[in-house]
Amino acid sequence: MSDGAAIATAAGCAGGAANCFVGFPFDSVKVRLQASQRGTFKGPYHCFRHIVRTEGVAALYRGLSVPLIAGAVETGINYAVYTQCLPLIEGRAGATARDSSLLSVAAAAAVAGVALSPILSPAELVKCRLQMGASARPRGGGMFNGPGECIRHLLRTEGPRGLTRGLSGTLARETFGNALFFTVYETLRRQIPGRAPQEDAGSPQPISVLAILTDSAAVIAAGGFSGMCMWAAVLPIDVAKSRMQIAQPGTKHDRSLAANLRMLYRERGLRGCYPGLSPVLLRSFPANAAQWLVYELIMRSA
Repeated sequence: MSDGAAIATAAGCAGGAANCFVGFPFDSVKVRLQASQRGTFKGPYHCFRHIVRTEGVAALYRGLSVPLIAGAVETGINYAVYTQCLPLIEGRAGATARDSSLLSVAAAAAVAGVALSPILSPAELVKCRLQMGASARPRGGGMFNGPGECIRHLLRTEGPRGLTRGLSGTLARETFGNALFFTVYETLRRQIPGRAPQEDAGSPQPISVLAILTDSAAVIAAGGFSGMCMWAAVLPIDVAKSRMQIAQPGTKHDRSLAANLRMLYRERGLRGCYPGLSPVLLRSFPANAAQWLVYELIMRSA
């Protein structure tokens, strides 16, 4: 691994951990809304209050350990593959996002999405099962005690193939979503004032505190909005993927991604394909802003 790839991996790991920690409570609410029967909750805030009142604040972070580690690893891989693919796609050594075409940015990000999906999917599978509590376990088996018990139960009841449940949904979401995510971010970074002068001109002069703060504000804005755009676009795929991962063998949601998308539309209509949209968008801005800010700060200081 080259020095550049190693730095991008480390920066991505730190950014992924920041994203997961900031956004996990929102994600818990989103999964409950997506997987619960229609009418169970009046909205995101009602779902949030129900979880806190009946299960405690800690329930919002139930299952955090696996996605925190996996989120750090997958985001590190995401940025590493992305930064290494850009020069190959552009056909010139040393190409970066800021001096590459947006089409190349999208293509490199899509390749990175393919690479990270096999890592992300099993972690999200365990997370969804843990977040659903007792309802994720058939025949009244009660809640899982932790990720280890959940994984052992999957292996015992479905075999190693059980850990791939929902992989097609993750692959579809990450390929398209990643391309949109990086493209929107880079587009906004080129349009929003504040990119550090040293980065633009290659000047060796130190950057002022004001320039760093201005650049950081631009990163936060671009990172937050790119995350919101990505999730608004891929949410129906994510809903279908969550249904696939929570489904028990032989149940109606134990089907393909396309079948689950059709079923979702027939059952709920177009609007119903976006359950939990509010907490998703609320989560997206701070979580992705934190991810990009941590990543950019580490890359800038490297």
